Amino acid sequence: MQKHIRENGNVIYGDLEQFDKIKITFIGKNNILFLTPKCRLKNSSICFGGDNALVFLGDSTTLLNITLHSNCLFYGGNNNYYNSAGSRTLLLSERKNIIIGDQCLFSHTIWFRNADPHLIYDNITNKRINPTQSIYIGDHVWVGQEVAFLKKSFVASGSIIGTKSVVTKLCYSNTINAGNPIKQVKENISWRGECVHNWDEDKTKIYNKVDGDQFKYTYNQNEFLSPKAIEEKLDSLNTAQEKLEFVYNAIYCNKNKNRFAYFKDMPYDISLPKYEHKFKSLKFEEIDETKPQPTTPAPQEIEIKALKEKLAQKEQEIKNLQINYQKALNFKNYLSYKLGEALIKANKNWYKGGYVKFIFEVIKINKKHKTNIKL
Repeated sequence: MQKHIRENGNVIYGDLEQFDKIKITFIGKNNILFLTPKCRLKNSSICFGGDNALVFLGDSTTLLNITLHSNCLFYGGNNNYYNSAGSRTLLLSERKNIIIGDQCLFSHTIWFRNADPHLIYDNITNKRINPTQSIYIGDHVWVGQEVAFLKKSFVASGSIIGTKSVVTKLCYSNTINAGNPIKQVKENISWRGECVHNWDEDKTKIYNKVDGDQFKYTYNQNEFLSPKAIEEKLDSLNTAQEKLEFVYNAIYCNKNKNRFAYFKDMPYDISLPKYEHKFKSLKFEEIDETKPQPTTPAPQEIEIKALKEKLAQKEQEIKNLQINYQKALNFKNYLSYKLGEALIKANKNWYKGGYVKFIFEVIKINKKHKTNIKL
């Protein structure tokens, strides 16, 4: 796995080739973007507006617009489905977090805000009454279109959030919740992710009754990841790196089915279960992007380079021909060449006194040769 070090201590863990139409902006310092090996990030924008913030994206094809400020954390789990139509916008403020589990289904035009973000006070006590608070979504949660999640939301595993709902409180496992403000409308339900759009009558009959407990959740105090306990742990950590290692070990590596399952009147304020510190065993290829990096030439650059090499080769061949031609001219002007040429001519015209003329031609050639040497 690659670890890309950027300016101001900002870091990206993951293979940058997984990006498709992505905009990553680091305004502050010491922020971390962590992409698991099976994460596919596309059509997304992530803006780190402050310092020491963390975005952790699990094994999902992710389409999100995230803005987070100093000391905030966004965690998106595994095998989540984000409808490609419409947007999912997340704004994280005032050191609080948004954590989403595994196998969730999100429709379009959904937004999350964990702050109001302006201040409201009680006029009797003069104390602030709208503190920023984190948002938690459990495992296997189905969210309809145009839903808003506000501060203090906790949607436990196996539940459904109806279209156009405004979520502001705890929604229990295996329930249907809807409305503004949201309220529970049905309990003891479970749901499946198959899409019915093109089903024929036979396919519909197959699914009229389905046996199994795959999507039925139960509360287990020994497995439950209490949002309150997670918050307390995150508040105790000082850096994005410390938070990264915690969520990797305690959440990403936690495969318990009922980790976010919660029902009415069950114990909530409990400690986190023990977890192994597996992050330390990961191996990273460190790439310091603040230093000049060797670049791989584009195909066009390779083609241009090959053409330049061929052109240089042809120019050298032409130069060699010119050199050989000049040598031939120089040889033609040599004294021996001139004398031989005169002798051949004399031999051809011997019957016309060619040899007598040859003597005078030799004197003439020799005199001209001496003059060229002086020049």
